[in-house]
Amino acid sequence: MIRIDDESKENVKKILAQIDKEIKIMFFEDDNCQTCPDAKELVSLIENLSNGKVKVEYHKLNDDKAKELNVLRAPAIVVDNIRYYGMPSGHEFGPFVEMLVFISKGETILPSDVVNKIKSVNKPVHIQVFITPTCPYCPKAVIISHMFAIVNKNITSDMIEAIEFPELSNKYGVMAVPKIVINDKVSFEGAYPESAFADKVLEAVK
Repeated sequence: MIRIDDESKENVKKILAQIDKEIKIMFFEDDNCQTCPDAKELVSLIENLSNGKVKVEYHKLNDDKAKELNVLRAPAIVVDNIRYYGMPSGHEFGPFVEMLVFISKGETILPSDVVNKIKSVNKPVHIQVFITPTCPYCPKAVIISHMFAIVNKNITSDMIEAIEFPELSNKYGVMAVPKIVINDKVSFEGAYPESAFADKVLEAVK
C-alpha cells in the first residue's frame, strides 16, 4: 500500500498544477505481478491529485495496446515514448511527478549544445536506465534519458527497477546502478553529465 502524508500530497498537487495540457498515462499490469497493485495505486493517486490534468488508461499486459507499444513486462507506466518499468518510488517518485510537467510542456532543462546533439539523431534509439529506489544518483540518469526522449521522438527511454526485473538485470550484467544500456550496444555506469551521456547516444547510432 502506498503511504504519502498530507504535506507530500499538497506538494504533488502544486507540481501537477504546472501541467500545460492533459497527460495520458497508460498503465500495464499482469495477474502474476506482485508489485502491480502498488504501482496501480500510485498512478491512481497521481490522477486524483492532478485536478483532471492526468488521465490514466488501464491495460493488461496481454492486450492489443501492449502489443502495439511492445510493452513486454509489468508493471509499466507509459507516457508517449517514456516508460517506467517498476515502481518510480523512493528517490524516483519526485522526479517522476516533475517529468509529467516537462512532458506536457514539451520542454527540457538540457543545455542547448546537448539539445542540438540529440536532435541530430535520425535512427531509433532505445535507452534503458537500471535503477533502485534507494540510489541517490539514479534520478539524474533517468531525467537526462527521459529529456532526450522529449527532445527527439526517435528515442525511447525506459526506467527499469533492477530488483523487480532480475532477469533483465542479469542479462545486462547490472552490478551497480545507475546502469545505462543504449541499443544493446553501448553501456556505462554512473550519472554522467548531459553532454557525456549525449555522446554515448551518438556512439550507439554510428
